[in-house]
Amino acid sequence: MSPEETEYKIETISEEVRAGSIRWALTLFFIITALLCGLVWYLLSGEELYASYRVEDTLNLIKRFYPEAYHPGKMMSLARNSVISELDRYSGYLEPEELNRVEEEFTGSYGGIGIMVVGHSHGLLIMSVREDGPAGKAGIRTGDVIIRADSTGMNGINSYQATYLLRGPEGSKVDVVVARNNLTDTLTFRLTRERLRLVHVAYAGITQNRSLYIRLLDFESGTGEDVLAALDSLYVKNPDAVHGLILDLRGNPGGLLGEAYQVANLFLEKDRLIVGLKGRSRWHHAAYFSTDRDITGGLPIAIIVDRGSASASEILAGAMKYAGRAVLIGDTTFGKGLVQEFDYFGDGSGLRLTTARYYFEGEIFLNDPQAEIKDSAAGIPPDYYIKWIEDEPFPLRLENSILLRDYAFANRDRIVPDSGVAVFSTAYYDDFVAFAQKNGFHFESNLTRVINFTEQNAYLEGSSKETIASIESILQIAREDDSAQFDRYRDYVTRRLYQIALEAKYGTGAAYREAILPYRPDIHLAESLFDRETAE
Repeated sequence: MSPEETEYKIETISEEVRAGSIRWALTLFFIITALLCGLVWYLLSGEELYASYRVEDTLNLIKRFYPEAYHPGKMMSLARNSVISELDRYSGYLEPEELNRVEEEFTGSYGGIGIMVVGHSHGLLIMSVREDGPAGKAGIRTGDVIIRADSTGMNGINSYQATYLLRGPEGSKVDVVVARNNLTDTLTFRLTRERLRLVHVAYAGITQNRSLYIRLLDFESGTGEDVLAALDSLYVKNPDAVHGLILDLRGNPGGLLGEAYQVANLFLEKDRLIVGLKGRSRWHHAAYFSTDRDITGGLPIAIIVDRGSASASEILAGAMKYAGRAVLIGDTTFGKGLVQEFDYFGDGSGLRLTTARYYFEGEIFLNDPQAEIKDSAAGIPPDYYIKWIEDEPFPLRLENSILLRDYAFANRDRIVPDSGVAVFSTAYYDDFVAFAQKNGFHFESNLTRVINFTEQNAYLEGSSKETIASIESILQIAREDDSAQFDRYRDYVTRRLYQIALEAKYGTGAAYREAILPYRPDIHLAESLFDRETAE
């Protein structure tokens, strides 16, 4: 072999050695990397793996020693709900039918017959009927009691459960049996469900003192469009007819953040912060600003809120208050300064999880950003506090009895005669009191219950005759005061009977115009503020 060939071969061998070394180095690198990744994964997920094994081992032991109690599906559901309960009170698991209802709210429509109901001793009392819905077109009336839907009796069914029985796919049919005329007449209706838009604005109109009043029920899909439509028809076309705007959010549970943003965007000048979001990660940080001009040109605005005003209601109220655009009248809001998102599973169920807090101008949070996210917030305080008479113990007890509605529906023609003109009267008050007492209505105040409890303890503890006599004397006074509650609330009772009867005969609009707006103290206060601002 020549020297040249020898040198060439040596170089070739060297290159092969170098290539082999590189291959071994790369292989060793990948092996080490894989081991490190595996170690990291093990360290990070070992606890989860062991926890999973412990759950599986626990179920196997239960299956072995308690076979009669072994229900893996039920047990996993309990475990899932227990885990979610550790997060916050707004997060939760949704069954497929519950998630379907949420999706209906997102779309702004549902398949149904067009009624609102509450529980009743004999079934479901119809509170209102949509004229354009299947029930209204078939002749079902406000005040009817649904006693059966298809083969299911309605006795003991609450309004939430009724949703799944009365709603359904568009075009499907349901046989509804109703009782009428104090349950003496029974009628059967075969109804075909239709696709109906959710009602977001219960009433919009101009008061006698030239205020535009809008009653908002929720912030589900379509709310912004409905508010804009009300403004367009009642204000934009004739702005001189209105000197102030009242947005009523009492009892409004909220809904979609986007709808609250749309409504606030109508009344703010460009580039004002409506709402900001801060989540657990930078991916959940955002800020939403107004994009156009105030559609009303600075019209005075009052927003009515209470403890039931939550979520998206608070976004609108907070955005307007802290931007200096509106005053709040009523009570402190609920205090839900959190944002939820929905995640879906393959079986149609899903999770509702809290992902962020929201804030307003000036970095004002409803929830303390340093506190645990499950803590409730204090809510948004009103600028002017109002105590509503219907929140007091006696009216609440009377409303919950449903006797006001039973009587008003049965006596609507007497309370509101067919004269074409509704006239407020108290002639039916004494008759209603007798009706309520005949039907077992009894009111006992918290004070009476405490004194009664004290009397029982005094007997058990062997208190002196003088002590027991003093307690009995105080108890007698408390009971007499309980009996006097009807007279104390005479005006409230007669107005409510008038309102219910008026709505049953002439609809929601008539009830608001004639029996609600003229008597509401919060509306009177708002209008006095408008007058003051106009004078200044």
